[in-house]
Order: sequence, then structure tokens, then C-alpha cells
Amino acid sequence: MIMALSSTTRRAVLVGGFAVIATPAAAGLIIPASVTDSELRGLSPTGGKTWWASGSKGWIIRGRGAQQDALRIVGAEALDFRGLHAFHDQHVLAMSAGPGEASQLWRTRDGGQSWARIAANQDPEGFWDSLTFVDDKRGYILGDPTQGRFTVLFTDDAGETWTRLDPKGVPLAAPNEGAFAASNGCVAIGPRGQVAFCTGGAGKARVYLSRGGGAFVALETPILADAPSKGAFAVTFANDGTLWVCGGDYRSPQGEGVNLARRPPGSTRFEPVAAPPGYLSGISARGGTVMATGLAGTIVSRDGGAFERVSAAPMNSVRLTSEKAAVLCGPKGSIGLWRG
Repeated sequence: MIMALSSTTRRAVLVGGFAVIATPAAAGLIIPASVTDSELRGLSPTGGKTWWASGSKGWIIRGRGAQQDALRIVGAEALDFRGLHAFHDQHVLAMSAGPGEASQLWRTRDGGQSWARIAANQDPEGFWDSLTFVDDKRGYILGDPTQGRFTVLFTDDAGETWTRLDPKGVPLAAPNEGAFAASNGCVAIGPRGQVAFCTGGAGKARVYLSRGGGAFVALETPILADAPSKGAFAVTFANDGTLWVCGGDYRSPQGEGVNLARRPPGSTRFEPVAAPPGYLSGISARGGTVMATGLAGTIVSRDGGAFERVSAAPMNSVRLTSEKAAVLCGPKGSIGLWRG
């Protein structure tokens, strides 16, 4: 086990608490000054105004409101931490994405003062994409296909050990089909033990759905995936069981085409949802609010209403902390704080 202390801590020095990049006040999205140049993709609120974010070059951000502390993990400076799960303010798991052993899992139990590598991908053909947890013990890692099928790893001891679910329970992947490690959003947990993950790169984007992490079924979505850069990038379950999926083409952030779809509870079909155009890589639902974000900006729907754009600033990930509040993260260390 490799032990590491956070080597560099940067605290944002911000006038009046935060510096705001020119974002319209009416949009409700505040963007504090960045404290790293990291491409931030992992994001996990821990309650109230506190949150954690992770990204490239081994950087982890610990935040409370607009305040940000940047921590760099010694021994992980070359890793890209695209997945993150904060059990609480002190206990956090960070997952790096990459081929073979570049996919790793690191843990802190003291709020980021020290970190330990607890797992690494041993499959040279493997590539971890996303990390999520059901509760304080049970969780999943989604990886790209090996041996023709997506890799779904399961833990029941908070990440100390991982076991691959029976590959035969996952339908065969189509040629060139993969998942996108764009926002730690391509796998999600739903009501009654449902697990869903989304894919792209192989014609029509698909969502794989399972009850309890057992046998998965693959459902087509109306989001196109006819190029390696296209497909479904993130999924989330709403409180009522509706399954939302977003995506597009990351090489064409302002491109036209279906970028949002939903599957009502009990249905076997995804229906397209009218939304402002552009590539979306992250989505979150809380109560009657659904928010999606990407390099095209951020859109939101309240109480089942139409989606509207609330910011044009490029982001990668979003997590609603209530129906009227969210935290976002994105390129060049950007953090967004939304109050609806």
C-alpha cells in the first residue's frame, strides 16, 4: 500500500469571499476564481455547502461554498481522477481513469491530509470510467468492455475489495461501443436497487439497466452515437424513478441533434426531450428539478417545465444538492455554484 500526504495546499485568496467571472447575475450561476488548472470531472457534495471535486494532474479540491482548498496527492501527480465519492467530509474515494494500471482507487480518511492507494486495475485491456455507491458499503465501478462485455465491479466493504459481476449478465457490447469517463456520471443508482450505465460510439447510444446489479438489459436511446466522440455521457434517476440520459458530441460542443432523453418508470423506451442544443456530459435530478451541463453550458428544468439555459460557461459535471442549489465543475479548475 502506498501512503501519501497532500503535498501542496492552495487556498483561494478572493476579494469579498469570491471573485466572479462574468456570468449574468440572472443566471444564478456563480463561478469563483479557479485555484488549479486541473480539468475537473469528479464531483461529490457531502451535505450543506461542502463538496469535493477531482481532476487531472493528481488534483483534489475540497470546498465549502466558494472557498476552495487544492490538494495534490503525492505519487499520483500523473493520474487523472475522473471519479469521486465522498462518504462524508473526512472519508473520500478518488478514482483515476486510464488504460491498465492507470485506473486506480485512492482513499483518505482524514479530510485529505493523507491518501493511500487501495486498488489498481490489473487488466491491461481495462479502463475504468465511473464510480458510484449505493450506501456506505456497497458500490460499483464501471469499466470499458473486456472480453466483449462491459466491466462492472462491485464492493460491499466501502471499496477495500472489488469483484467483477458475472460478465454473462451483461449483454455483448457492440463493435466500438464504450463508456465516457467525462463526468463520473455514466453509471447511476436508482430506486429498488436499480443500476444503469450509458454508452456511445456504436450507432445509437444505449443504456444498460439492471435490478439489483444482476442481469442487465440494453435499451436504445434517441441520442446518436455514430462516431467515437458521440453518444450518451451521463445518466441519473429522478425521485419518481424516471431515468434521464444526456449526451451529444464532445468534438462539436454546439452541435445540433438529440442531447437529452428520458425513460418513464415502467417503460421500456426512451423518449427524446426538447432542450437547448449542444453537448451535455453531466446530469442530476433532485425533487422536481433536473439540471444538465457540458461544454455547451448548463440547462435546467423546474417542476417538469421546459429546459432553459442558465449559463453558457463550459462545465463537465453537476450535482444538485437541493431542488434550488447545485455545484458544478469543469475545465481549467472551474467551479460553479447555482442558486435557482
